[in-house]
Amino acid sequence: MNIAVIGAGALGCLFGGRLTEAGHDVHLLHYRQSYVDRLNEEGLTIESEDGETTDIAVEATTDASEVGPVDFAIVFVKSHQTEAALAEHAACIGPETDLLSLQNGLRHYDRLLDVVGEDRAFAGVTYQGAVAEEPGYVRVTSSGPSTFGGTNDAGARRIESALEEAGFPVEVVEDPRAYIWAKQLMSLPIKPLAALTHLSNGELVATPETRGLMEQIVAEAETVAESRGIDIPMDDPMEEVVTTCEESHSHYSSMLQDVRAERKTEIDDVNGAIVDIADEEGIDVPVNELATNLVRALEKSYLD
Repeated sequence: MNIAVIGAGALGCLFGGRLTEAGHDVHLLHYRQSYVDRLNEEGLTIESEDGETTDIAVEATTDASEVGPVDFAIVFVKSHQTEAALAEHAACIGPETDLLSLQNGLRHYDRLLDVVGEDRAFAGVTYQGAVAEEPGYVRVTSSGPSTFGGTNDAGARRIESALEEAGFPVEVVEDPRAYIWAKQLMSLPIKPLAALTHLSNGELVATPETRGLMEQIVAEAETVAESRGIDIPMDDPMEEVVTTCEESHSHYSSMLQDVRAERKTEIDDVNGAIVDIADEEGIDVPVNELATNLVRALEKSYLD
């Protein structure tokens, strides 16, 4: 298949590299020319969880017009960058191109639907994890499954086949929204509180003050999900949050990493999305609203 990866960060390079290795014609799209030059000249190295490295020759560009329409494009930019990235790289999205997003946030599926319609939009979640140690070197931190779906089963199966050929465990579902919400229920209590307190995952659940706030954030989000008819596929979301935090005790949330690097965070697509949906449903979510406003204020202190 002819594939474009919009957003060649850690996960974009991981998926793009593995798909290239599986024999697909893959184009990595990134906004920075120096980064693209490094990938084209020296290739990509992927380090597996057991420390084995694989060197892969890849094709990268900043200009989607050099690529042209592809069979499918997978989106891996930050959630708040999605609309701009799709507009910037519209040249690779043709009338038959399928779009897949495995991004964070609650609204990425809707953004793809707005661009290509329900027959060609697919979304879900991935529990693959990776960090870019330096340009062109990606270290895998988790090899978890990916779950996605859409209304066009034939299109979903084509994408599934390509991902499985690349070695990714994949599940196709009819409606991915419940899985998107389930993953975000794990992120909602962690991301903003980590950004505000600079605590690691394990410290967040071990500290009574933050643990109590996390429980309230999750409870509010469950109420909002129920109002939208979302059947969360887990019995006790807060218990899952605690288990995740304890198992990744020393990990620092990506939102905290964004704050430390003085970058814009994904708060608007995480807790901010809960606040927006709750407002539409006439539901009060005071803790999610407070967390959202505090992170926005923190961003303002270094972005303005």
